This record gives sequence, C-alpha cells and structure tokens, in this order.
Amino acid sequence: MATKSDTTSETKVFENVVCPFCATLCDDLKVHVTNNQVGKMINACNLSKGVFQNAHKDWTTPMIDGKQVEYDHAVEEAAQILAKANNPLIYGLAATDVEAQKKCIELADLIGANLDNASSV
Repeated sequence: MATKSDTTSETKVFENVVCPFCATLCDDLKVHVTNNQVGKMINACNLSKGVFQNAHKDWTTPMIDGKQVEYDHAVEEAAQILAKANNPLIYGLAATDVEAQKKCIELADLIGANLDNASSV
C-alpha cells in the first residue's frame, strides 16, 4: 500500500500460502508482496519462486528468440520444431486447467510425444 507521498510502499507478508505448482502442494510458504509484486519468499523451492515471482509478466505475447512475432508465425515455428523432434516431450501442466491438459494429451497422441507432469520430479 502506498503512503501519502506515494514514494514508499508497504510490504504485506502472507503466511501459510499453498503452492499449486506441483503435486506436493507445500502449504507453509511465506510470501512478501510489495506493489503487487512478489518479492522475498520463505520455504519456497525454485519452481515456486520462479512462478510466483514472474506471475505479473505478460506471457501471452508470442516470441521467438526473445523477439515478438505474430501468433501465426509462432504456431508455425512450434509446429516445425515438434515435427522435426525425434523424442518430443510435453512436460509441466501442474498449473494447467483440465481442458488444456486434454489438448496436450491429444497433441502427445498426434505426434507420438512422451507426456509427463511436474509431480514426477
């Protein structure tokens, strides 16, 4: 919360936060938030820190090699990479909704990919 001068910010600390990003569901995270940005985290693994601390970023902009591209170009590039892959892997999905997981299973079947999730780590 900003002060009257709007030059300093108050840090809020949330305790016993549950991390949903793998099957462990750690429920003892302590999360410090300033200006709606996650900062210091206690009892968090690298996966948890990475996801919580980068949640504010715009991951909806399609990019190739760090450069913004049109969606059609990004999809075509991804399709080419998958088509050329000898042993494709679809991994993660811990924070993915059921409908998206179904689509990943369909894609894995289509391209002969291995499918795994974060709980296997």
